[in-house]
Amino acid sequence: MLQHGDEGLSTVLRMAIAVTVTGGCLYFALRDAHWGEIREVLGRTRYSWVALMAVISVLSVYLRALRWRVLLAPAGRVAVAPLFSATSVGFMANMLLPLRAGEVIRPVMAARRTGVPMSTAFASIVLERLFDMLLLFAMLMVFSIAVPVSATLQRASYVMSAVIIAVFILLLLLLRNSEGAIVRLRGWAGMLPGSIGPRVGDILASFVTGLSGINDGRTVTVLLGYSLAIWLAIGATFACGILALDVNAPLLAASVSLVLIVAAFVALPQAPGYVGTWQAGCVTALAFYGVSREVAIGVSLVTHIVQLLVVIVLGGLSLATDSMRFSEMVALAHQEEKADQP
Repeated sequence: MLQHGDEGLSTVLRMAIAVTVTGGCLYFALRDAHWGEIREVLGRTRYSWVALMAVISVLSVYLRALRWRVLLAPAGRVAVAPLFSATSVGFMANMLLPLRAGEVIRPVMAARRTGVPMSTAFASIVLERLFDMLLLFAMLMVFSIAVPVSATLQRASYVMSAVIIAVFILLLLLLRNSEGAIVRLRGWAGMLPGSIGPRVGDILASFVTGLSGINDGRTVTVLLGYSLAIWLAIGATFACGILALDVNAPLLAASVSLVLIVAAFVALPQAPGYVGTWQAGCVTALAFYGVSREVAIGVSLVTHIVQLLVVIVLGGLSLATDSMRFSEMVALAHQEEKADQP
């Protein structure tokens, strides 16, 4: 069990790393930028494309709620509305709070609103990430074949795709004999010292039980379909950003590059709001097509601000329908996160 002092030190260290990464990415993205040119780029924004970007952003959140409902189906029939609310609040928390607090708030809020067991809700979030990574690496693999990229990047896409597929196969094997897997995992956890073993065993058993959301081929196919739709929608938001600023770059290739590279940057530890990492990802992605730093920063600002506003509005509206305050939700999520630590 983590002592209070150790936990505080760990939080401070994580925050320091996050702030350092954010500062480094901001410096990388904004160095040598000419702000007068950035203002000119933003001044020619076509707001019809910005409005479409906002609509597609809302659609992507709804698609995530639909996928989440499939993952939670073994726990009973769950309505989409509470999952849409939980997703909106979780994304808002990721934008406003440090250390990706939304990844804990989201399952806590879903469990509270739907009655789904907490272990099932948390396991579903892990599965979501696996499906997202699988789709991203599949996109990278296809993109690396269709568009000339470095041999290193191409090999990396093959290796990472193989790793994700191997993880899926392992999970499916666990599900084929979940009871036996739970017994073995509890046995292995029991070799840990003191009271840690039983606690770890309970966590692993809860996780395996929650994995029942992918117990057949049809369900996996549906989840892959939703995941593809989600990432196509995200790609469409970047395409709208390119069209809004009339960027001179191939629309499809540049949009896919933005999806892949911005996703990689925002996966880094960072300060709240994806500030810095979003800008660095856009600058890096568009540099492949000869887009100037000023135009790339303009695209990053338009797409980032729209995403920020959409999730804050959706999250705020969702919280308005909940009897629990946001601060209380954060405190409850923090308690659950500590309870899951051995």
